[in-house]
Amino acid sequence: MPGLYDILSQPFVTLFVVIALGLWLGSLQIRGVSLGSAGVLFAGLVVGHMRQSVPEDVLSARPAVLSLPPTLTELGLLLFVYAVGLHAGPRFVPMFRSRVKAYLMIGLGSIGAGAVTAVVLGHLLKLSPSLTAGLFTGALTNTPALAAGRDVVQRLAPSSAAEVSVGHGLAYPFSAIVIVVLVQLLPRLVRQSPEDAARHAAREASERQPAIQSRSFWITNPNIAGSSVAEFHRQGLTRATISRIKREGVVYPALPEMALELHDAVLAVGPETELAKLQSILGRSADDVSMEDASGRVTSEVAVVSSPSVVDRPLGQALTGAFADVIVTRVRRQGIELLPDPALVLEPGDALRVVGNPEVVRRFGEYVGSEQRRLSETSLLSFAVGVCLGAVIGMIPIPLFGGVQGKLGLGGGAFIVGLLLGHARRLGPFRVFVPEPVILFAREIGLVIFLAGAGLEAGRQFMEVLRIAGIQALLAGAAVTCVTALVTLALTHRAFRWNVLASAGTLSGTMTNPPALNAATSLAHSDAAPLAFASIYPVAIIAKIILVQFTFLAARLWQ
Repeated sequence: MPGLYDILSQPFVTLFVVIALGLWLGSLQIRGVSLGSAGVLFAGLVVGHMRQSVPEDVLSARPAVLSLPPTLTELGLLLFVYAVGLHAGPRFVPMFRSRVKAYLMIGLGSIGAGAVTAVVLGHLLKLSPSLTAGLFTGALTNTPALAAGRDVVQRLAPSSAAEVSVGHGLAYPFSAIVIVVLVQLLPRLVRQSPEDAARHAAREASERQPAIQSRSFWITNPNIAGSSVAEFHRQGLTRATISRIKREGVVYPALPEMALELHDAVLAVGPETELAKLQSILGRSADDVSMEDASGRVTSEVAVVSSPSVVDRPLGQALTGAFADVIVTRVRRQGIELLPDPALVLEPGDALRVVGNPEVVRRFGEYVGSEQRRLSETSLLSFAVGVCLGAVIGMIPIPLFGGVQGKLGLGGGAFIVGLLLGHARRLGPFRVFVPEPVILFAREIGLVIFLAGAGLEAGRQFMEVLRIAGIQALLAGAAVTCVTALVTLALTHRAFRWNVLASAGTLSGTMTNPPALNAATSLAHSDAAPLAFASIYPVAIIAKIILVQFTFLAARLWQ
């Protein structure tokens, strides 16, 4: 019969005990505020501190008691940021392009303010430059910056390199937990409901990617009469798609060979600007005319692409032969609606809105797939290769000034690769297809594994670190966290007038704080927070790697 310490020396027992306790703790609410997933970090701190009460002879015999291997913690972080990158990738490019200057200003301004605060407080409190650099990386919860800080200190002051880790361990827990609480309080502080922010974000998204709508028109232009639907579309006068024709009270699918006649009513689908062009060509609006078919001759269904025979083929090739009479009015991919361009290459999970004869539509759905089993399968080969590639990129040295080298770290590298793969959806010859439930699971399990490991490690050292560094260092780290957060929110909410979800996501990304992103995502059903996090994260991680060296060198010069 194994004893208690035998059980607690099993890493997976410790891991899931901490996760279970932390999630229970995170579910408790005080005035509507809860720790959420950050409860796992707090539970890890407590359990890690309890390790100090384990007898020395037990620790000598069972060194793994109440601890996790560092590689397991790194795996959790890698899975989390890789999943966040995959999720945000499809929408990242248009978002970042529209706000690139703002994200650069926020990232450099807020993190620069944190670095200056660390240097000033380090000088006033007579803290060592190495400890000051560590407080900066811990207050901004960034491990790659910690590695860069240790590197520069090892080169210039090797005897004090350990103090960087001491400062990081002291400032990290406060920052990780306080930012989570701040994110949850943010809607009250700025007096904006997350639901209103979600609607505002949806309107902004529709401006970047115009929503596809449907409208009806009367054909009153005699120059159009006699042209077939196919001939009209080939002229390229508008990108709107005519899907139905109503003639003498009867609704027909707009088959390619069908002629357009005066006084026909047509139903068209496309962005508002394209529909406006179509109205100017055809005639006048017929929005008061019902285009529904009660006879059963016309149906509209959604066909989801899953069959290997159509994946990676242009849409136009799928609409030939027996399916030439099928009309595709829109394509929904990763939550984004696209126009049915014949050159659009089909991907697994694409949802095609199809109009036509019911029997033909049914057979087309079978042709393209619509198999839930296939859609729930993950391309594990491309997923694994992407994670591996991210880890390799994270280890590549980045030359900086003074002969110092920095690295993105496993998390930074995995995030960048996940973001690029989520956008490109390909990795060489491999199709990257990860179902949304798999991405969400990888994000959640990765986050709680990382928080459990980080909490256990910090809890084991926290009191000793506090004894070495003193309460002054703890307060200095807290001040760096608060200044960075306040400058971030001042820029996002006051200067740029962003909604509360974008502000919460940007704050989480600026602080490179995974549990804060989880808290921001749970505020409302919207992609605004993850997109803001993804947009600021690369700027933040590179800025911290560079500015931790400035922090150390400036503190050393001012000593």
